[in-house]
Amino acid sequence: MIDAYLKIEGINGESEDEKHKQWIEVNNVVYVVHQPRAETLSTAGGHTSGRAELYPITFKKLADIASPVLLQTCAAGKTIPKAVFEFMRADGDGKPIPYFKIELENLMIANITPDSGNGGIISEQVHLAYAKIKWSYTKQSIRGGAQGNTSGGWDCSANKVC
Repeated sequence: MIDAYLKIEGINGESEDEKHKQWIEVNNVVYVVHQPRAETLSTAGGHTSGRAELYPITFKKLADIASPVLLQTCAAGKTIPKAVFEFMRADGDGKPIPYFKIELENLMIANITPDSGNGGIISEQVHLAYAKIKWSYTKQSIRGGAQGNTSGGWDCSANKVC
């Protein structure tokens, strides 16, 4: 299991983590960025690219206080202004620190699939479609603490870097 949390604007979770109070605890996150190759080659002989395809982010979680609100928001097709995933790992002293962040803008809950096949505990697979995404990574030094970072992002609506 990963140490990850999700904050969706307007939807509270059950996390009691000191830095993630009322965030949603996440068990798994999957996302795909695909660059299709165009059928024709460029005049220089290389490949040409098509429009980038960024599929909805899928995450898994156990049923919690956020579940009814997530289901209702999905059914309503409501646009959510912002959501943030934060992934944690231990520093040199064993304290959890954030090392990877995914920020989403203008998103909607595209699909929720509850499943009670996990020993009777309901788990949920949730898909978030979004207009903008930003990824940030913070490098950890060998002694712990941050040692630089990098980021990237994509505006799906404009099909360009954001």
